[in-house]
Amino acid sequence: MTALMSLGPVVFDLVANLTQHENKAASAFAKHEVIGTSPIYESTGDDESPFTLKGVIHPAHFGGMGTLATLEAARQAAVPLPLMRGDFTPLGWVLIQNVTQTNDYLDPQGIGREIEFTVELLRVGSPGVGMASSILRLFS
Repeated sequence: MTALMSLGPVVFDLVANLTQHENKAASAFAKHEVIGTSPIYESTGDDESPFTLKGVIHPAHFGGMGTLATLEAARQAAVPLPLMRGDFTPLGWVLIQNVTQTNDYLDPQGIGREIEFTVELLRVGSPGVGMASSILRLFS
């Protein structure tokens, strides 16, 4: 099965199907007030640059509930994760800020036959060596 994208231990494929991704590149600046003229702005590098993933799962037909549980566990762990496009292009390190689920067409157990999900990410710098054990725990 072809991977559309991966976020740490989560591989988005035709089961956990990504339907859209959006990213915003932003720069950060330090503002320096100068008497008698306009302020001077000094570049401080890249800003958080949000990244949003949207997708859908159909648990009754294909599964995918484990993917949502893994995303939530990664959000709670609050550790940086590598984000990679399906053609193996690295997109950097990110933190999961939010995971939103919308359940439609509920079955008798209250589980949606179609679940749309949105994962909001923040770009961050590469994690330090001290984070390695926390990140690796997500893969087990």
